[in-house]
Amino acid sequence: MGQSNEAIRKYTETISAGVPVQVRGELIHSVRLLPEFYFENEFRRVWTRPLQESFLNLVNKAYDHGLTPADYHFEVLNRLYADPVESQSTDADLLFTDAFLLYASHFLNGKLNPEEVEGEWQAVRREGNAKTFLKKCLQQGNMEEQFEQLQPESQSYRGLVSALMHYREIRQNGGWNTIEAGETLKPGMSGSRVQSLKYRLSIEGYFLMEEEPNDQYTQELAEAVRRFQQHHGLEADGNVGKQTLATLNVSVEAKIAKIKANLERLRWINQDLGDHYVFVNIADYKMKVFKLDSLTFEQRVVVGKPFRKTPVFSDTMTYFVLNPYWTVPPTILFNDVLPEVKKDVNYLQTKQMKVLQGGQEVAAESIEWAKLSKNYFPYTIRQEPGPANALGAVKFMFPNKYNIYIHDTPSKELFNRPDRAFSSGCIRLNQPLSFVNYLIAEMPDWNTEKIKAVLETGRDKTVMLRKPLSVHILYLTAWVDEDGVQFRNDVYQRDAAVISALSESAPNLN
Repeated sequence: MGQSNEAIRKYTETISAGVPVQVRGELIHSVRLLPEFYFENEFRRVWTRPLQESFLNLVNKAYDHGLTPADYHFEVLNRLYADPVESQSTDADLLFTDAFLLYASHFLNGKLNPEEVEGEWQAVRREGNAKTFLKKCLQQGNMEEQFEQLQPESQSYRGLVSALMHYREIRQNGGWNTIEAGETLKPGMSGSRVQSLKYRLSIEGYFLMEEEPNDQYTQELAEAVRRFQQHHGLEADGNVGKQTLATLNVSVEAKIAKIKANLERLRWINQDLGDHYVFVNIADYKMKVFKLDSLTFEQRVVVGKPFRKTPVFSDTMTYFVLNPYWTVPPTILFNDVLPEVKKDVNYLQTKQMKVLQGGQEVAAESIEWAKLSKNYFPYTIRQEPGPANALGAVKFMFPNKYNIYIHDTPSKELFNRPDRAFSSGCIRLNQPLSFVNYLIAEMPDWNTEKIKAVLETGRDKTVMLRKPLSVHILYLTAWVDEDGVQFRNDVYQRDAAVISALSESAPNLN
């Protein structure tokens, strides 16, 4: 470490004053952390040539993570490093520090602010301070080894890094051709479109081409189609209809962009989701429960419609309610229920709903519904427990500002569809009583018979969990599991904003 450097002091004071500063034509991004770092180090230069070389090797790998080396002053830093004198200049020290703080922060917290590109995004974030990490790396020396610990540790992140490399190789080899539109392709059929299908599936590794390729739609090809459908959240019937054809014809470039978007999403998410937690992937229409990193429960879910999106957030499940009442929330009340009641007041009786004011029931016929609106509505509408109740037999509660919860539903037919975005925001569970049995397995005061007895009473009953569970509701359109790379339809049309923002230059780091 050298002596206090007056040039560094002047630079940092200018940056701290909110004045945009460029060094060798490169804008300084770390407008808060960089001045703090140099102040704490008494404005000394800190970058030796071995440390610079180690860091340049790291930035050279940014591409592997869907990031852009140019965001981290890569060309200028390489030029400065190439000159032994320039590499030890004030400019070099400032640019290496700025690049490090930015690069580390992108691994610790993501390049983008999720709330800016995906609206309401309140899941548990990764936490970490790039300045603290810089100090650690400078002390210990081996930056590449330290950065290995900075990457998300999940199987999915590591898998997507490998998948990104794989699909870039496919792109380099020419990608794949689209398959012409036509009638649904099925086993037993033949022709040039079947040949195109074989080539298309072979490129991604779903189908092993015969030694002498033919144009027959064999059972082996149907199995390959089913695997492709399963990996893309489609109905796995082994036939190539319109939806499967459209998915097959998605370009390799689009898949690369989707992988990069989801690598960024995984960098947003705290890696410690808890020892026992509920994980809902909105885009996958699945709820999974993990305990000590093992999958212990899984079910299909219905999520919010594209115009009533299920938000992304984390909270804690503390209880469930058997035979729940349903208090109609404002969005559904004013958009759905009130218009129906104004047309026919008997709608309330049909839906087994009651009107309450101050906790007391009010006769629906006595109310002048035509005069009521969002601006004036002094009542609460509540649906009684029973077969018609929108929440079904049970609701699972993790109190949150969005009024979102997991619940049963009388609309069971929707679970048979591959796309299941039909709710008003809450999460409907396919077999909720199975989840009840899962939760009470470690609760000696409860068993299946007792649950059944309570349900038969028709009266609501709150059951507190012995051990609360973390709940994480997320949105991932690509990930990797034990079966390989998974892609899902971007039901909420969120990928484009992330992809676009990632392609822009790095933002200032506050």
